[in-house]
Amino acid sequence: MNETQVIKLVFGIFLSVGSSVLLLIAFKLYYKYLVQEKKCTAKTVGTVVRYTWATRGGESSPVCLPVVAYTVNGKTYKVVGPEYKGYKIVTKSTPWSENHSGCCEKNQVLYINRSVNAMFGFSPNPMAELYPKQSTVDVYYCPDNPKLAYVLRYCNKKWAFWLTFLSACGVLVTDLLLLTL
Repeated sequence: MNETQVIKLVFGIFLSVGSSVLLLIAFKLYYKYLVQEKKCTAKTVGTVVRYTWATRGGESSPVCLPVVAYTVNGKTYKVVGPEYKGYKIVTKSTPWSENHSGCCEKNQVLYINRSVNAMFGFSPNPMAELYPKQSTVDVYYCPDNPKLAYVLRYCNKKWAFWLTFLSACGVLVTDLLLLTL
């Protein structure tokens, strides 16, 4: 085995591992968006129990989505939502501003206008205003698999699955082409 073949083999192994990781991400995180719309036909009422620790919408975003608990056939499940396709955050920061924010949803995009004091800035979670703890929201779930659910409305993020899946396929094809050269 010469040096070129060793380099191809090592590079091929790394590409195969990368492709496998992308496939795992596609099916573990995003596959649900392909099936939720058709399978989640049953409706129940859930209760906001807390908010996620991870923020959505960028680096300085205050958006923490609600975690909603719902019960089906005597068993309690949790789902994060409602989800959004995107976040548009406009921040105004001056030394004389009061810390406050307002938000609205349009076409599954959450628009947040906030004013932050430049000296002592604090942005409250706008989801806490829209969905306070212990408030009730509609949850749609799959009767065959109640763990598969969404809150209030379906959020079309099928593109995330296809982007990740096709990237994995592209990396795998590149790997196979490099190994055959």
